[in-house]
Amino acid sequence: MAASDSLDTRAGTVGTAGPLSPGDVPVMRRASLREQVRQAVEELIVFGRLAPGEHLAEESLAELLGVSRQPVREALQSLSVAGFVDLRAGRGAFVHEPTAREAREVFHVRALLESDSCRLAAQHVDDDGVRRLEAIYAEGHAASQRKEDPRRLIELNRAFHRTITEIGGNRVSLALLADLERRAGWYLATIISNRAPSSWAEHRAILDAVAARDPGLAHDLMLTHIDHSRDLLEFTGH
Repeated sequence: MAASDSLDTRAGTVGTAGPLSPGDVPVMRRASLREQVRQAVEELIVFGRLAPGEHLAEESLAELLGVSRQPVREALQSLSVAGFVDLRAGRGAFVHEPTAREAREVFHVRALLESDSCRLAAQHVDDDGVRRLEAIYAEGHAASQRKEDPRRLIELNRAFHRTITEIGGNRVSLALLADLERRAGWYLATIISNRAPSSWAEHRAILDAVAARDPGLAHDLMLTHIDHSRDLLEFTGH
């Protein structure tokens, strides 16, 4: 079955972007083909082109992405570990259906790690770190005002949070938060356009606290910031 026959029927009704066709999601063959395929499929899931509960046929995805079935199979296994895909014995792969409990748990752990990272950032930041945050803030604030594509808004949001953690210097937190940010981005994709202006206003306050070398305030502002995002999420599951 051709990819357009299969994926058009299912994913084409999701959101307003229209049906998927081969070539819509080009896979760039750089370091790891499996990683490129995983990123492409993850993006389709995050932005609703592949809907929660949807069956993921290896053959259809392979044709859609212009690759063989092997990297698709490996990518789906990786996405299963990351919580984006459910592998069901004898039935194949399906897009995971997030629940409210999962979102709360992800944001709870994220709040703990990122508030601590923000405290560390305020303790260790130097002038170069402040300049890095200022540059990301300027770009993110402008993008939020222009209401840019959700992909860009999420990318900039991740860059701000990741830079805070990098400045904090805890490499274990940085690794753990990389996975959490991917899951959080999935949950945030549905609200990011409306959330972005207030989110970047909160980022401004966080940046100012870090630049002022105020660990306590930086910690509290990041905790409140993440709680605000969590409270805006809506799920039908428990």
